[in-house]
Amino acid sequence: MKIFRKILFYTLLTFAVLFLSLTVSVFLFKERIISQFIREANKGLNTPVKIGKMDISMFSSFPHLSIVLKDVYIEDSHEGQYPLLTASEISFQLSPMRVWRGDYTIEGLKIRNSETNLKINQQGKNNYTILKETDKTSGSASTVKFQLKDVNLEKTTVHYIDVSAVQHLIFKSDELLASIHSENDVYDIDAEGELTTEKISVNQNEFLTGKSFQIKSNLTYDDLKKSLVIKPSTLGVRGSSFTVSGSYKWKDKNTIDITADGKDTDIQTLLSLLTEPAAKKFQRYKSKGDVYLTAHLKGQISRKMSPSISISFGFKDATVFNPESKSRITDASMEGSFKSPQLLDVERAVLELKNIRGKLNNEPFTADFRLRDFKDPSVKCAFSGLVDASSLLDFYPVQNIGDVSGSLLANVTFEGRIGLLKKRATAQKVSTQGTIELKNIGLAYGDDKIKLHNLSGNMQFNNNDLALSNVSGKLGNSDFLLNGFFKNIITFLLFENQPIGIETDLKSKFLDVDQLLVIGFGKQTQEVSSREKPQYEFKISKNINLNFNCDVQALRYRRFYATALRGDLLVKNEMAVSRNIKFNSMGGNMQFSGIVDAKNNKAIDVVSTFQLNGIHIDSIFYVFENFNQNFIIDKHLKGQANADVSLELTLNQNLRLYQETLISDISMSIKNGELNNFEPMKKLNKYLNDEGLSKLRFSDIKNDIHIENKTIYIPQMEVRTNVTSIKVSGTHTFDQRIDYRIIAPLRNNKNITSVEAKEALQEDGAGQSKLYLKIIGTTDDYKVVYDTESVKKKIATDLKKEVQELKDAFKNKGTKEKKELELEQDEYFDW
Repeated sequence: MKIFRKILFYTLLTFAVLFLSLTVSVFLFKERIISQFIREANKGLNTPVKIGKMDISMFSSFPHLSIVLKDVYIEDSHEGQYPLLTASEISFQLSPMRVWRGDYTIEGLKIRNSETNLKINQQGKNNYTILKETDKTSGSASTVKFQLKDVNLEKTTVHYIDVSAVQHLIFKSDELLASIHSENDVYDIDAEGELTTEKISVNQNEFLTGKSFQIKSNLTYDDLKKSLVIKPSTLGVRGSSFTVSGSYKWKDKNTIDITADGKDTDIQTLLSLLTEPAAKKFQRYKSKGDVYLTAHLKGQISRKMSPSISISFGFKDATVFNPESKSRITDASMEGSFKSPQLLDVERAVLELKNIRGKLNNEPFTADFRLRDFKDPSVKCAFSGLVDASSLLDFYPVQNIGDVSGSLLANVTFEGRIGLLKKRATAQKVSTQGTIELKNIGLAYGDDKIKLHNLSGNMQFNNNDLALSNVSGKLGNSDFLLNGFFKNIITFLLFENQPIGIETDLKSKFLDVDQLLVIGFGKQTQEVSSREKPQYEFKISKNINLNFNCDVQALRYRRFYATALRGDLLVKNEMAVSRNIKFNSMGGNMQFSGIVDAKNNKAIDVVSTFQLNGIHIDSIFYVFENFNQNFIIDKHLKGQANADVSLELTLNQNLRLYQETLISDISMSIKNGELNNFEPMKKLNKYLNDEGLSKLRFSDIKNDIHIENKTIYIPQMEVRTNVTSIKVSGTHTFDQRIDYRIIAPLRNNKNITSVEAKEALQEDGAGQSKLYLKIIGTTDDYKVVYDTESVKKKIATDLKKEVQELKDAFKNKGTKEKKELELEQDEYFDW
């Protein structure tokens, strides 16, 4: 035992002495070793190398000697100064004994924080020919050699650009380990670690962008034959693995022959190979069952040619589910393939998904899909099945849609070239056939949870059109029943800026227009209180062509309420026109026609004519909110009005009136009129000495009123009341400045004493004195004074003449006729 201890002691002592001697010698001869290493390395290099700092260590990779280079810059072999490789640290591992003998054989390599730029220029010359040709007869060959058994790459990035082949590849790795065995210019490489494909771009087509793989590879590189053989190697993706094998050769021409076969794959694995935006949409889904994928890439790689690709994938008896929801697809199966004679020839590529079957929450469905030519796609697809709407939205949530109920039964096919849909002349060559039956669909949409209830009915496709048969439902507070056609519907849904034609009959029991406008054009703004009118931007899309026949039992818009509304509505070219809308409202009935021109949505032109029959005057003032004034309001007035009205006006995008644009002619008559507690009439008592002026009942009156230049012009009219008979004329501006002229019989002239008052009197020839008065000022600050001016100048006659001139000018403009001409030439849809 003592002898064994002595042997062990002396052995350890010997190793310690040797290690100490080597360590001491390394530091004693460090400068010599570094100088010799640089000298020998430079014998084999064609390009300059810059090093920030060099050092030697016996401890970092013991028992190997490490030559450590800091801040390394290696220039490439192209003209100019461009980096081939930069690294914060490169460490070479060598045998101390060999170094002592002058043999600098590198057995290990560590590179940290590096970036490598490999490039082949337009002339086919690479930038990485940095090693000199070995001249065995000269005797000056470098003693620096490589027998790499251990290669460690940390945080490395590799760029590869082939200008002539239009290829740009970027790979990154946080850690990659490799061993290399070489013999007669043949290198066997075993590598293991993580690799991310930041970019794989070939002819401006990108593949596998941002995908991360765990690799375990067995490669053979033949420098003389310029070939790389991939022996069965493993690529790991999201817990699944692919066996990859094949070859890549580039001596005479670039050829590739690689096969990848998936093992233990699932839906997530297949989806992870898609582009990042597409994969992100489906990242929540998982699967159970037999999922398979096999890919084969074979052929020549050049600027004009790319290899053929064939991918087969699918699943059998699988279950696809979202862990966050209760819905799942069970008994799912699909056979898929993607093939192209050239990878980059998307025009000849074919994607096929066939025999798609499954059950969504036990409701079966079938489908097929085929796409040819990714540049100008030709699609053939079909779907058949009963889909529970709640299960579908639970399985695949859609933003801003919730509280879904009901179901739909679909049996639809589509076949044709998508590009044909872009032109009206060829759209009907694309075949869409089949039906969709809606069964009590309900949902809540948007931040305000707008409710769509009981959507039911039948929709039938006929090529590019969709027929609606008894499609009914309730949107918010409004209900509807539609029968008609949506023309060009497929094109409208698939492409931006495409027209749609809607020809339908609309029936409704009630329409809440306030709510529909908010739904269609925007919600109430934060600056507007709940008691104020909602703000929205009104516009008519240039792509909407609408021909409605309406039958609405009741409608509400702000304070306006109408019943028995019937008529037509034509929308085209950002204009809306109706030639005959009739409805009951405000105690009477109205007949309306008009045009809305919204080509400029900040200045919406409206031209309209309408008839009022038996409309209650107080209701008019109430509905129109007393026309934004409080001088004369609905409480002051009673009576029934009949009128013929023509008007022009311009609204802003919030449907607010630009007051200066309003021009209107109103031929009106009022029956059974009353004017109660109207303050200006009360003030006339001072001059007319009649207490009955506070409650006037008057017989039928007629007048032709004109509105223009923000002024209401009222020609003289005679009002016969229960108290007296007076004549009224004047003007009332939109900023509430008033100038009313009144002529009334004077029953008692006891109060007429001043000279001015007497000048406002006039005898009518029958012994009756008439007093001329005027009410002037603003509606908030007005006064009643004697009107001596009217006695002298006959102002009432002049006003009547001015009004007639304005009316004639308005009629001669013919704005309505001009706008109707814009629709007249092509009144109906041309599809």
